[in-house]
Amino acid sequence: MNTGKLALVAGEGELPLEILKAMRDSGAPFPAVYLFADDERPYTELGISVQRITNPLAIALTLTKMRLNGIKRLIMAGRVPKRSMYDKNRLDDGAKTILSNVRDRNDHNLLAGIVKYIEKFGITVVGYDSIIPEMLAQEGRIAGPEPSAEQLRDCEYGLNILKVLLPLSFGQSLVVSDGAIVAVEAMEGTDQIIKRAGSLSGRGILIKGMRADQDRRYDIPVVGTQTLRSMHEAGLNGLFIEAGSVLLLHKAQFVQEAEQLGICVSGVPSCQFS
Repeated sequence: MNTGKLALVAGEGELPLEILKAMRDSGAPFPAVYLFADDERPYTELGISVQRITNPLAIALTLTKMRLNGIKRLIMAGRVPKRSMYDKNRLDDGAKTILSNVRDRNDHNLLAGIVKYIEKFGITVVGYDSIIPEMLAQEGRIAGPEPSAEQLRDCEYGLNILKVLLPLSFGQSLVVSDGAIVAVEAMEGTDQIIKRAGSLSGRGILIKGMRADQDRRYDIPVVGTQTLRSMHEAGLNGLFIEAGSVLLLHKAQFVQEAEQLGICVSGVPSCQFS
């Protein structure tokens, strides 16, 4: 087993911090943190010194610095805006190599290309679901009221659509209302499709899952309290997520929030997503 020095590449959002807090609570030493996000205060509050990555497209330079610092293992967590790849002036040779080798630039292929390039530097990408398994959604009722017959019908219909969409890798979520697809996720992310669905229907359910061959080391879908608040504002009252394949941020708070907002949250067996 590779036990070399570990680094966490932290993008935007709360997932990197949740991983670090889980490591702290388990007594594991903190990894070296390389930060894409603008605000480093949450990390310094945890007592972690971060190394800023000012250009996410200077991939070769970042990896070279990691190897010089003795990094042998790497966790990737958090969002790095996909729109960054359209800024041609910031692409270094590493980023250009990755893009030139990826024919279809969907999330799945881009991330796979990045991991393949990272491993050329002798750095192993490791999964974070093994570090925080308690955050994975379980099967059945997770929070809120039991799903209604109408919600279950919408879920069944939506799953039939999502089974087709997930392998295409342009999004992991969709909104269903009254037996109709209201919104499908693409590059904009889950919060934005929730907002769009609210403007179109003002009611319905959100379904989120993961493609069957998605690499669990670096690309597990995430929902959190912000997801629930966005749903409530949009009039959505049901969240159906793939059990074992979606992470719940701040799980205790998430459950409490769902109860307060009256949003049904259920874990759907993975077999129903493929």
